[in-house]
Amino acid sequence: MGTVFPAFPIRQKESALSLEHSFYAVYGVELADADWLAVDEALEGRRRARDEGTGSVAGEDVQLFTVAGGGGPDRVVIGVAYEELAPGACRMIGDFLPSPERDKVLSAVVADLGYGTLAGPGWLVMHDWS
Repeated sequence: MGTVFPAFPIRQKESALSLEHSFYAVYGVELADADWLAVDEALEGRRRARDEGTGSVAGEDVQLFTVAGGGGPDRVVIGVAYEELAPGACRMIGDFLPSPERDKVLSAVVADLGYGTLAGPGWLVMHDWS
């Protein structure tokens, strides 16, 4: 029997604190010491350049994900693919395949943004409290 992700509830409201839980598998990288607003602006600039045909921006659309919880600062992840893990979900780790093409896209974007990475590129399982 293969290894599976544990089943997690998604967007479960905590009555006293009014928090939402979200669980995702994101093909991406976690950026080190990143300001999510600056990353968001830079990614939007890349999208505009690609859509207008200016610059040398090509490849998959890179999205911003922020992960809150644990009392520390939000963690900043950029990714090229994601899957929301539904309530009661149970997925095989083998379902989440590595992608050298996506690794290249993410590495190029990280280099353009000028941040270091804490994790990835690869599938990251994210639990967000917001």
